[in-house]
Amino acid sequence: MPTPLSSRLHRLAILHGCLAGALAEGLPGVLTEELLEHLGGERKSLYRCAQELREMDAPIEYDGSTHLWRYLEVWNPPFPWAWTFVGAPALNLSLLFLLDPELRKALEGVIHLEPEIRSRGHSTLPRLTAKFERGLLPQIAKALRDKRRIRFSYTKPDGSVSEREVGPLELFEWNGMPYLQAVDLLEAPTVKRFALSRMSRLAVTEERFRQPAKRDVPSCLGAYCADVFTATIRADVQHAAFVRERRWHKEQTEKELSGGGLEFTLPFGNADEAARWILGQGSGFVPVAPKALVAAWKTEIHKLSSLAT
Repeated sequence: MPTPLSSRLHRLAILHGCLAGALAEGLPGVLTEELLEHLGGERKSLYRCAQELREMDAPIEYDGSTHLWRYLEVWNPPFPWAWTFVGAPALNLSLLFLLDPELRKALEGVIHLEPEIRSRGHSTLPRLTAKFERGLLPQIAKALRDKRRIRFSYTKPDGSVSEREVGPLELFEWNGMPYLQAVDLLEAPTVKRFALSRMSRLAVTEERFRQPAKRDVPSCLGAYCADVFTATIRADVQHAAFVRERRWHKEQTEKELSGGGLEFTLPFGNADEAARWILGQGSGFVPVAPKALVAAWKTEIHKLSSLAT
């Protein structure tokens, strides 16, 4: 099975970042073992990535006697890419980078854009709605690239503040808010999601972080990932086409219903959040399972109906 395009671009970008960084720091190169650690793959994956960069005219040299890889001169890829982000979030944040002048400044060095691409923001186009310290992004990007631990202060909605130390896994966007998915290292090692808008005083440590196996990292929609479950949702005939033309998550499944409706599934990490998401899609969407989700959805409807009377 071919490697997904997002994974390929991610590996190419990581390799480029390592070699460009070594050249900028005046180092003789990067050892094979170090590159394999960054790429999280096998040697054949490294060789494949190197060949793909060479086909883009990247000046890569490998010294078999020292096992060092290096760039012979400064080089940038011929197309925009985000070397911190993967998949749909990468495309979304790349777009936001073009639209939002404030974000553009913060993401310099994180997302590469050719000089010919001009940034013209427009009020009708999407952009991040979150208010957060723009300086967080370059620091998180460095920690992700170098697989280093980070420390920061985290303020919850109730105003309580706690000090966190985490191993960063990835940045993603949900409802206009950027989040960091990371392994909480101060408590029992668990994967959590942190809103950038609630983070402050962030510092990248010198300590390396060994990422967990992909099977141990939860994958779901939303800001919560503690208890991932599969939500089954039914779309009526008027809204079924809306679902067919979208893919909110890689694990999304769909089943056609008699009469033209559609039943689909999505993974969430919190029933209340899933219920609010379903309500946000309109009256043509109804949760079917699990029971906790249906109950949370009915509770939200009851609250709304009481406000309307």
